[in-house]
Amino acid sequence: MQFDIYTQILIWFFLLAFIFGAVANRANFCTMGAVSDWVNIGDKSRLRTWVLAIATAVLGVGILEFLELIDLSLITDNETSNPPYRTANFVWLRHLVGGLIFGVGMTLSSGCGNKTLIRIGEGNMKSVLVFTIMAIMASLMLFTSYDYFIFLQWMTPLSIDFSDYNVAGQDIGHIVSGFSNSESPAVYQLATSLIVGLGLLIWTMKSADFRSNFELILVGLVIGSLIVIAWYITAGSMGQLLLEEVDFMDDRPYAVGAQSLSFIAPSAHSLQYIYQSFSPQFLSIGVITIGGVISGSFIYTLVFSKIRLEWFASWSDFFLHVIGAIFMGVGGVLAMGCTIGQGISGVATLALGSIVTVIAIIFGSAVTMKYQYYRMMREDD
Repeated sequence: MQFDIYTQILIWFFLLAFIFGAVANRANFCTMGAVSDWVNIGDKSRLRTWVLAIATAVLGVGILEFLELIDLSLITDNETSNPPYRTANFVWLRHLVGGLIFGVGMTLSSGCGNKTLIRIGEGNMKSVLVFTIMAIMASLMLFTSYDYFIFLQWMTPLSIDFSDYNVAGQDIGHIVSGFSNSESPAVYQLATSLIVGLGLLIWTMKSADFRSNFELILVGLVIGSLIVIAWYITAGSMGQLLLEEVDFMDDRPYAVGAQSLSFIAPSAHSLQYIYQSFSPQFLSIGVITIGGVISGSFIYTLVFSKIRLEWFASWSDFFLHVIGAIFMGVGGVLAMGCTIGQGISGVATLALGSIVTVIAIIFGSAVTMKYQYYRMMREDD
């Protein structure tokens, strides 16, 4: 059976997301859980798994770029990717504020975007509500002027435009090569990828307990590799071919361009797909990714009899999850990604915005957990 290039890309993303869903379910891969383990009991095992995935993605993307097997620069009109991680205009405040809001939200709702999808696959009805509210808020941010009038109108004037300094993008490689007036930016990009990636890899492997846990190591490597493969599909030869063809299509596919796995903006795309009466034009890569993760988690749950039908324990639990979902939708779009979309896919590009977002998410989540613990101790007294 012959498929057009866009259909091939959609099939590939469904398979990658399916594997992600099954693996994340099997290993209880959850960034919020990783931060919780670290903050509350001092256990960094799951945090190291997440960092190993980041290291794998950074090294993989850096090597593919150096070999010119992918092109993340100007692959879509006036943007570097979808979302535009490497755009030269660094609106640092949106990443800081958005990351903090998202970090608070994922803690209140007991999990980030990917964990919400995993739980939906397990039959968790709480997560269905969380996803729906998160998607509605993300839609308001993406498809109205909500994000501009509340946030960006006062954040954008404080941004740093690296193009004023003859620097092509906000990623570390471009910044270093630009300020050093180098004529070989590819070398600097590879060097920074190796330094950052190997540094993160060394940190993950410093723990003897982690080194002896084959499953956590395998999960980190697999998830990081899935991110790299996704970048290769959309920013490599298939992605370039698609961008050459879309202008000749009767109905241009929505949200094409170089991208990897992400879950917040795609949640809004999913609602749009439904609103557009399931029009093939709006069956985006993000929508397929959402469906793939849920499917992978569901099949794993079905095979291993892990179905967990769960509802809210109290009205307080309900309202906390609703607030958390609102924060995730707003913060995720403002920061241009979540713990996967920015935390791994974005950091793999070494964009400053992605790095700021990750730090802000962890900080926001950790502070919220400490406050929850403080409230719990006060109630016990």
